[in-house]
Amino acid sequence: MVAVGTKWTAMSYFGSSMPPGRLVHYSRYQYQPSLGEPSTMPETNPFRRSRRVASSALVGVVAGVVLTTVPPAAAHPGEAVEATRAGSATEKITTRPVITPPSEPTTIGVPAEFSVTKGGGRTPYAYVYQLNAGPPAQVPADANGAATISVKPTWFTNTLTVYGLFTGGPAGESSTITFNSDPAPVAPDADLTGDGVADLLTVGGAHTLPAGLWLATGNAATGIDPVSTNIGFRGYGIDGNDPADFTGSQIITGRFFGESFQDVLVYHPTGDNAGGAAILRGTGDGSPLHPQLSGNHVAIIADQLKDEYGNSPLQLANAGDSRRLGNDIPDLIGISGDATNGHHLTYYPNFFTPGGYLLATRATALTPTGGTDWNNWTIATTQLAGGTAMFLWNRTTGALHLWTDLTFSQDTGQLTYTAYHLATNWNTNAAIDLRAADIDGNGTPDLWTVGGAASVTPWLVSNLTSAGTGTITAQPAQTLVTPSQP
Repeated sequence: MVAVGTKWTAMSYFGSSMPPGRLVHYSRYQYQPSLGEPSTMPETNPFRRSRRVASSALVGVVAGVVLTTVPPAAAHPGEAVEATRAGSATEKITTRPVITPPSEPTTIGVPAEFSVTKGGGRTPYAYVYQLNAGPPAQVPADANGAATISVKPTWFTNTLTVYGLFTGGPAGESSTITFNSDPAPVAPDADLTGDGVADLLTVGGAHTLPAGLWLATGNAATGIDPVSTNIGFRGYGIDGNDPADFTGSQIITGRFFGESFQDVLVYHPTGDNAGGAAILRGTGDGSPLHPQLSGNHVAIIADQLKDEYGNSPLQLANAGDSRRLGNDIPDLIGISGDATNGHHLTYYPNFFTPGGYLLATRATALTPTGGTDWNNWTIATTQLAGGTAMFLWNRTTGALHLWTDLTFSQDTGQLTYTAYHLATNWNTNAAIDLRAADIDGNGTPDLWTVGGAASVTPWLVSNLTSAGTGTITAQPAQTLVTPSQP
């Protein structure tokens, strides 16, 4: 729901749409005692500005929300109540609560407590609150009409809307407060839960996993906590909640909005949107994605990812800042080609905006065995302090290699790296998917393999030598546990 009377003007940029914002004064907190268009604050960073602009879609009109909590019996059955009707059967008392922000600055993704007190008149038994475009929630009030609301700010500029519930059924007028939050610490690569450890994200609809995106929390000692969460049960959030939207897709994690949290890029190698992709904003705490909310979904059309011969990628991976330009939004690297023109490693540069991928460039690099049969290789990448690390696996022969510190020149197409041979006959012809990450947090890239019956095996890399060799060792396998859909 959006605020009554809110006007929208669509602005399209690389497939994203968002409403315009309104710039006002610079205080950290701006108290607004009545509903209306929320104020926002100036921002020089265009990515943060786009997030804040999206937050101007105030969804604070929640008078029509059906609550599951039954109010207590009316304490004042004969008391006259001043009320209005707002297109529903719900009464509204013209008393607004008072919202007091925390004394310390808030941080994106970190719980913050707001105090709420009644604004006079009758005492509410509970408050309904809504942060930004999130779902409404309810908190009980004490005998004096006071309550504490704990929320996790999701944007640079946030809006909290609160109204009271009263005995006998009526709801009070709402109050809003708009506040800024400091950026969250930058999450390590693949850390979707905010605990500093890489997590495993797996596409459902394969390996006996139900449809969706299944997130298993990383564990440096055991590899994962096998009890997983479907963070993709809402699908793309466009045509209803359909987790099957992700079936058959390739999933890449990274800071694709250029901010603190790890986001999810969904690439479709086949199907109705073959060659196209989308970026879904991460939540930072491992909770389900909200692609249905404004600003949380950016489309990448197929033409953006086509190579010089018009071929879409066979596979894609996160290339980080391998051009060494200081871009917080990662580039992409993949494999593309056809039988006539051959196959090659292809680089997809990002132009400093979410979804801004243009000018795909063929890399001159040959396969680890010196050939051009890139269609026989599978790649998986992770981001380390020194740059991007990429595993290369030939499913047919079982050869496994590792390239670290990738550096790419868009002018020449040259890709430089440090190469290691890890194994021969590794998982030859196995029906597995690869996910690269620093699993044990020691600064060396590792691998997860996901196979039949949702079996997950961590593979730790060690003994990387100047001679270009290394060792990869399997850890005990675990089976992903997939609870019922939310």
